[in-house]
Amino acid sequence: MSRTVNQQSNDAGVVRPGPRRVRSLARALAEWYRSVARDLPWRRTRDPYAIWVSEVMLQQTRVEVVAGRWAAFLQRFPDVRSLAEADQADVLAAWAGLGYYRRARQLHAAARRILEIHGSDLPTDSATLRLLPGFGAYTAGAVSSIAFGERVCAVDGNVERVVSRLLGLDRDPRRAPAAGVIREVATALVAEEAPADVNQGLMELGATVCTPRAPRCDVCPWSGACRARASGRPEDFPRTAPRRRSVEVASYAAVVRSSDGFLWRRRPEGEPNAGLWELPTTPWHPGRADDAAARDALEDLGRELDRTWRVGDALARAKHGITHHRITVVAHGVEDESTAPLDEERLRVAPPEGAEVWGLTAATTKLLGRLPTLL
Repeated sequence: MSRTVNQQSNDAGVVRPGPRRVRSLARALAEWYRSVARDLPWRRTRDPYAIWVSEVMLQQTRVEVVAGRWAAFLQRFPDVRSLAEADQADVLAAWAGLGYYRRARQLHAAARRILEIHGSDLPTDSATLRLLPGFGAYTAGAVSSIAFGERVCAVDGNVERVVSRLLGLDRDPRRAPAAGVIREVATALVAEEAPADVNQGLMELGATVCTPRAPRCDVCPWSGACRARASGRPEDFPRTAPRRRSVEVASYAAVVRSSDGFLWRRRPEGEPNAGLWELPTTPWHPGRADDAAARDALEDLGRELDRTWRVGDALARAKHGITHHRITVVAHGVEDESTAPLDEERLRVAPPEGAEVWGLTAATTKLLGRLPTLL
């Protein structure tokens, strides 16, 4: 195919827009974004730290959930220094309910590194940001372009879908050569218009118009140029790899009551949700929940915690999911017959009221909601 100013071929065999078309697409997208962008709180600030916090929170968390938590987190940790100097336990507690706590640990670690090396100011370029914990290509590009105007792209799942449809790219957008083509086109777009508006426009388009199912092509600023729309089957783009099947597992929680409240355990390092508090809970066991397995597993957990337990009946159950696992957690009443004192670093007795301020696991929060007669 011959090359023109409006389209080019590439080694991936994909027709992509030429310079003139890129300029037109970037302008149309930026104008569309400025006119229809959702009024989200982090879009009203130019504070790089606040923008960074929002970008980390928005990874794998719904916008409406972040909108309710972002301001509270900033009130507790208003700048890099306050976050860096905080105890990790306090950061995890403030993060409670947002899930994927590794993000909070990396946010905290990055703040400490910034304070140590950069004097509490975020670096202004994506290359330097990439050297910090938790800053992958997307986060570095988003923060540097939105907060500092750097002409660098920020490619997330929304952007992959939007650009794939624009190009009619029916390959997996996360694999070569498609991933390289998408990044190349996204980079060309931010070179033509305000990078903050282009990057946020791509994300907004994917989140509100060019959705995975039932895209609203009639209101898309790129409808006339979109090859997926021209095909008559935009939902078929991009072609993604099949999702990994979820594995069913079970775990068991101990409800140990006394006149002073419940027994709580801090999750150990190296395990999911490390540093958060929970009703003492066993590791995952393959398959469905089972009463006999529950008693054995909870007795093993008691020995691990240097407690002598008598396991009683099931009181409540909850379901949740983590990393391709469907987890059923069953809470059993447990009598603690131990005489040894508690290891205060990992165990405490306290009422359940107000426990959420420590940072509780999602499973424990769900179980507490199903134990109303015990609270």
